[in-house]
Parts: sequence; C-alpha cells; structure tokens
Amino acid sequence: MSVPAAPVSRRTALKSFAAGVTALAAGCKPALEIVPHRVLPPGMTPGKPRLFATSLPLGGAGRGVLVESHEGRPTKVHGNPDHPCSLGSTDAFAEAEIVSLFDPGRSRTVRHHGLPAAWSALEGALAALPADGAGVALLTGRVGSPTAARQLRELISARPGLALFIDHGPALALEMFAGSPRATQLWPDFERLDTVVTLGADPLGPGPAQVALGRGWSAARRARPDRFRTYAFESTPSLTGLHADYRERTTPDAMSEILSVLEHADGDGLAARAARRLHRTAGRCAVLPGPTLTADEQARVATLNETLNAPLRYLQPFSSWQGLAFGDVCAMLGRIDAGGIHTVIVIDANPVYAHGDRFARAFKRVPARFHFGTRIDETAQAAHWHGPLNHGLEDWSDLRGVDGSAGLVQPLIAPLHDSRSVHELLARLARGIASDAREIVRETWRAAWNTPDDEAFERRWRASLHDGVIAASAAVDSTRDGGHDATPAHVGRHAPEETAAACVQAQAGPEPVDDARLGRRMRLLVRHAMIHDDRHASNAWLQECPDPLTKQVWGNALWISPEDAQALGIADEALVEVASGERSVHIAALIVPQQASGTVAMARGYGRTAAGPIGTNVGSAAAGLADTVLVSKAAGRATVIRLQTTFDQHGRDLLETVPSASAMLVDDGSPVTFYARKPDPGPSWGMVIDTDACTGCNACMIACQAENNIPVVGPVEAARGRRMHWLRIDTYHLPHGGAGFQPVPCMHCERAPCEPVCPVAASVHDSEGLNLQVYNRCIGTRFCQANCPYQVRRFNFFDYADGQAYADQGAELLSALKNPDVSVRGRGVMEKCTYCVQRISAARREAAKSDRPIAAAEVVTACQEACPTRAISFGDLSDPDSEVSRARRGPRHYALLAELGTLPRTTYLARIEPADGADG
Repeated sequence: MSVPAAPVSRRTALKSFAAGVTALAAGCKPALEIVPHRVLPPGMTPGKPRLFATSLPLGGAGRGVLVESHEGRPTKVHGNPDHPCSLGSTDAFAEAEIVSLFDPGRSRTVRHHGLPAAWSALEGALAALPADGAGVALLTGRVGSPTAARQLRELISARPGLALFIDHGPALALEMFAGSPRATQLWPDFERLDTVVTLGADPLGPGPAQVALGRGWSAARRARPDRFRTYAFESTPSLTGLHADYRERTTPDAMSEILSVLEHADGDGLAARAARRLHRTAGRCAVLPGPTLTADEQARVATLNETLNAPLRYLQPFSSWQGLAFGDVCAMLGRIDAGGIHTVIVIDANPVYAHGDRFARAFKRVPARFHFGTRIDETAQAAHWHGPLNHGLEDWSDLRGVDGSAGLVQPLIAPLHDSRSVHELLARLARGIASDAREIVRETWRAAWNTPDDEAFERRWRASLHDGVIAASAAVDSTRDGGHDATPAHVGRHAPEETAAACVQAQAGPEPVDDARLGRRMRLLVRHAMIHDDRHASNAWLQECPDPLTKQVWGNALWISPEDAQALGIADEALVEVASGERSVHIAALIVPQQASGTVAMARGYGRTAAGPIGTNVGSAAAGLADTVLVSKAAGRATVIRLQTTFDQHGRDLLETVPSASAMLVDDGSPVTFYARKPDPGPSWGMVIDTDACTGCNACMIACQAENNIPVVGPVEAARGRRMHWLRIDTYHLPHGGAGFQPVPCMHCERAPCEPVCPVAASVHDSEGLNLQVYNRCIGTRFCQANCPYQVRRFNFFDYADGQAYADQGAELLSALKNPDVSVRGRGVMEKCTYCVQRISAARREAAKSDRPIAAAEVVTACQEACPTRAISFGDLSDPDSEVSRARRGPRHYALLAELGTLPRTTYLARIEPADGADG
C-alpha cells in the first residue's frame, strides 16, 4: 500500500542516488531490489562519470542526449552525436532539465482536494469509472511516444466510450496545416539550398527541431557564404529573422500581398528582390511558412514551393499515429457545455493556465476531475485528484523526434518522490492492473521489430539503449507515400494557435473598438521566450537566462514598435493595458525597433499562479487574450530587469562585419606572451567564436552554468546588475533591421589587466595561457573586476550557493546536481570563465597515463560542446593544424577591443553581410 511521501532530506536523496546506480548497472537493467551497494557495479570507477543515452521531450517531441552520471547522480546533459535531432549539441532547455529533475517544488505525493492521499485511493477512484468509458474524456499534450500511442489505442479498445483530446500547445517550427488534408512537418535540405525566404517562420528559434535546423542552416552559410542568402518577412523579431541577410517588418495581414509578389516576381522592394532570386535559383530555394499564415496562404506556399522545385521533405508529424484521432480543446469544451462529459483526466498538460478563464470555468463544472503531472500547477489545483508523474530522467519510455526518429528513454536515477510512470497509469486505465514501465516499452518494440527470438530482441534492445536512437525509425516522406498514417482531428482549416484563439475569442465578447482616446487596436502575437512555455516557469536557470534580443530576465514585457509607442505616448517600461473582451492584463512595454507597426508581442509561459517560489507571479499571462487586442496607456511604470540595455555599438565596431567572405580584417598572427615558458611549454589554449554562425540561442550560457556550478541570483540581485553567468551573449542592432550576437566569456588576455592589480595574486597566469582565479586566495577587493575592460568577472555578493540562495535554490536536494569536478564558490569570491580547466585537467591525466600529449580536439569546453551551430572553436594555438589556429589565420579573424593591447586568447570571426546590391 502506497503512503504519502515525506519531504526529501539529504539522507533520502542519497538513498535514491544509490538506487539509481543500481538501476543503471549493466546497461540500465532495473534491479528487483533497491539496496545501497558496498561493491561498485562492474565498469564503475569512483570519481569517474559515465554517460547514458536517453531522450528528453520538448513540446512532446524527443531530442537525443547523453546524460553524465556521477555514481548514479545525473549532473550534466550532453548532445547525442548519433541522434539526428541533436547531432551532438543541445539546446538551453535540455541543459536545464537537471534543475527540473532536482527541483524541490516538484509534486511528491498524491493529493485529493489538496490534501495528501495514497495511490491506492486514487487508483480506486479510477477503477470506479464506467467500464466502457462513457462520459470520460482524456486530455493530453502532444503524444510523441510510440508506447503511449499504442497504450492509447488499447485504452480506446478497452473503453470505447472514452474520448481522446489533445492540447497541441504552440505550433512547432515549419509545421504546416494546409496544402493537404493533413498536418505536415517541413524538413529543408540545407545542403541543396542557396535561397531561403521565411514568412514568419522561425526554424532557428526555440523548439525540438532547433538544434537540427540550426546545424543545417549554419552549415549552408559556412559552406556557401557567397551564395546562401536568406530573406525574412515577419511581424515580431525571431532568431531566424534577426540572423537573416535581409529582413522586413510586416504585419500578418500583409503576408498575402508578399506572397503575390513572390509568386509573380514583379514589383519593387525587398519582396520583389527575393522573388527574382527565388526564380533565379529554382531547384535550390525554398519558402518557409510561419504559424500566423492562414490556411489559404499556407496552401499557396506549398504550391509555390512545388513550382520552384524546392528541396523540402514533407514529413508526417511526430504526434500523428495510426488508429488514433484526437479532438482539440475547443471540441472538448463543447462536449462539456453540452453535458456529455462527467469525468476529465488530464495527463501531463496544464490547460487551465494555457487556455485561461474559458477553460477554467468549464473544467470546474465537470463532476470528476483528475490531473497527473510533475507539479501542482493551475490544473492540478482545480482538479479533485492529482497524481505525481516521474520526470523524464527517472522513467522508461520512448520518444519520436520532429523528424520522426525514435529513441529510447531510460532512467538515470530512481524516482525521487512517490511518483509513477505515465505508462503505468495508462496500463491501469486500460487493463485495471499495475504494469512495469520498462516491460511496457519493451512490449512495443518487441512487436515493432518482430525479432525471431528473445536473444535477437535483447541484442537489438541493448544496442538501441546504447545508441540512444532506433535505427531506421525516421519519418516517411509524405511526398512519396501519398499521405500520413493518421488524420488528427484538428487539421484542415487552422493551425492549433488559431483554433485555440478562435475558441477563446468566441467567448470573450465583441472585438475592441479602435478609438484613439482609448488606445490602439493591434494584432497580438504570442512568442516563445527562454522558459519556452509554462512547463519551464519553475526553472530558475531559464528564468535568469536573458531573452536573446531584449535581454530581459525574470518576466516578460509587451513588445511594441517605435511608431505605435509614439502614438500612445509611452516610453520603455511604461505600463500599458492589453484588453480583449472581459480579459485584460497590465504589463510593462518595451520599444523594439524590429517589431512591426500595428502589432504587439508577448512571451508565453508567464503570469503563472501555481509555479512554485520560482515562477509564481512572474510576468503576465497572454492566455485568454484574443488575436486582436486594444492596447492603451496605463498609469505608472514597472521595472523591466535587463542584463543589457545598450544595443548600439556607438561606432566602436565591437561586433565586426565584413561585406563578403573574401573581405580581410587584421590578422593578429601567432599569440604573443611576456610570461615565462616552461622548457616543455605544452598546449597553448585559445578560443575563436564565429559571430556569423552564432544565432543567440543561449545554449552555451546554460551549458556553462550546468558545468561550472553557477548559481542564480534572483530578480532583486539581477536588477542591480549582479549577474553570475560566466558567459554572456551581447546583442547589437544592425542597419538592415536584424541583430548580431557576440558571446563574451573571459578573454584570457596575454597582457591581462586584471592580474597586476590583485593584491594577493589570486588572478594569475599559467604556462598554458590560461588566466586563472585562485578562489581560496581571493579576498574580494574586486580590483580585477574594475580593471577588466571586457567586464567578464563575477563577484559573489552573497552566499548564493548556500545560506543566502534565492527562494528555494538552497534546498538540499539541489546540491545533488553540482558537478563534483568544480568547486562551489562562497561569498566574497571573484569568479569567471576558466576555459573549463577541469576538462583540460582530466584530458591531461588521461594523456599522462599513456605517456602521450593531449590529442587534438580531446578537450571540448561546455559552451563549445553545446553550440548547435558549431560557432565555437577551442584548442591548442601552438598546433598550426588545430581548428582554432586555422580560424585565427582566416580573413574574418579579429580581436575584441584589440586597440587596448590586451592580446586576448578569445577572439572572433566577423559576421558576413552581403555587399550592397549584390542580390538584386
């Protein structure tokens, strides 16, 4: 019999870690008994981490990762080079999953009407549901698991009266809902593309395809710098638009006219230039549609791509399954209003927050309400029963990537709380009995592989666990097979965002009247931010990770164009009211030059009322607002916390640009040093960052935070400028309407201004060129910080990692995510980027064992490893054949603030800008 879980203490956590080690032994084969071990399992060496392949979900789709485990304690997420959706890199959300795993705010026990209860009681309530499922609705997020899809089919077969509904969430990059009777996922072949035109599409933006699409995009730009050209037409700035060669602000209503120009290649302006280049590069060009296009416009884009013979694949969506048809949220609300639903079971979704008051009122009218998830969120609070689910790093499962490639999910640790697998839950709903999640997943693949015997199945199972991706599992190209294997009920007329907005708007009352005395009627666009959607609102790392363009942290703002701001008489940080029908929110405004006039934008995922001490009451919610809103000036101002406030270079060329790939900047040549060298100098470390490849995705920032035990400081300290990130990404507005991104770690200067001013020699240089900080010698004078022209040093004003941590960030459970190879710094200590010296030291030890030098590319820094576009090179400058040495000899190479003569070891490659008039 299950009992409510007690609060997790250090002792309990250590028991769980020991259990996790036992479960991970011998390829993650679970133990029948969980006991602390006295003898380490075979292959495990104390102090030496192991990597395990698994998949992590984002928006329901999987990304293949390798998770680093120290004696059964997962500490770091790496990309899986064998998985086509990660290719060895990560995104910011994957890097931050470790925080979500050890989050002290996770749900720990069953709750009934808000009070602790037992799983047996909850299971009894589920068993009392009608045997045929009549009047029962099951609502879930996008289903990316083949095993979950199989179980849902079994559930419908066992309970034919049960109705399935899906909360799609925001549309994914390059997801189309017209041009065919079914939904389609576009997949560009960047190797064959010379021209790309985006109509509100953001393939480089946050989402489960960000790494794969970003890698293809940057590879094309790197391989064909004089031929690969990108044109962006968008209303609100995206990473794709900001990085494009040519960008134009436009409203969603103007997209039809732009499409006409692209179709006929006539007229003037940027659209005409793009059209002429499209038709000139037919067969090597593509038009990529965004989620705001209407069904007719998406169909026209599909026809245009067909005419241009665009190298695009049309894939079945990862959440499309044979024999499964889901209703959408609107259909579910209609059934509730008609009295046809008496029980709602919500699994791994938060519709009460995502769909606002309309859903919340309908949900409360349902007599029996169940919620299953990892947190006590808004939907859990409104439900009668709540059951905690395992985190993805505690569970057995499988996941499809956006491209259709499937990977197995294996646990890195035993469940920390009294939680269950979603597969165990679905098995109980369908069969009425408990089942083991691992065996349920194995059932799926035993049937799919149809192996001749158990031995053959075990070989393939273990190989798939080891590789992290299942061979030959990619999606079928629907242009070849004539269609998909399922027809989700939501497609055919509108994208999910439009359907949800129309459903809300239908209940929100009349559209606002455009009255200059009251405000301006504008189109509201909802965008992704660093917390992606509401699932990540409780993640402190992501809350403190700045928005790539505005650098805002700990909240959102209303993005508004300079023209509209002037018409409303508002400045930055002025409060405005955004209203539609009975719903209105007050939010600070930010004037964004790249925002189209007549439109405003808000980031989703904020304004939560049940996101724990980290995410509750942070920012404002866009949920429940219609597509068209009335924006008016309100009384007062609000503080917008930004880690960068100046985006103009003021003529200093901090971010260098060149008009073509052949342009030459100053070649700094070989590194110079006035430090004495050893007789055998060994490696000479340096880094080169390609600003033409950097898309500002922030994966490197979170990877650095995870690797180096960097704490969050919270909104109050962040507002004072007391950030702790060792790596920042500076953003600069460019003349063509885009923006450039420049990652700035420590420069590791040969003539370091920080070193001679330290009174205790805590800032020192080593023989390999590293500018080091001796923590136990530092007395906190901050002289080095004051003398650093790059402002890359961070001071611990408080004991952020322990007694003075923000909110619940000092919880004992969070200590489990620390990297044991990196010290945890205390109050009064200065810290900064070390080029991941712990990884250099590990490589040096391995090389010494074999009496050999450190091999080329043997040391990979955390930021370099995470970067989806491979913008960062690191290596030995004394080796003329190393990648970093070749980059320094390149024509685009430059040093930041080179005129100061600090001789930095961290240098850059200039961003490539097309020459004026080069593309028509």
